[in-house]
Amino acid sequence: MKTTKMLKKNYEFRQVLTNGKYYAGNYLRAFIIKNNKKSNFLGLAISSKLRKGL
Repeated sequence: MKTTKMLKKNYEFRQVLTNGKYYAGNYLRAFIIKNNKKSNFLGLAISSKLRKGL
């Protein structure tokens, strides 16, 4: 099983946003890109509109 690491740098998010695939739901949008590394990378971003409702 692969380990999961967090995306922290702005350039990491931009790479996934520009080159990845996009999936959307009511409360979640997922951007996915394949890699050939030994770990998965996870990045979370919450819009200000959704954050205000919490």
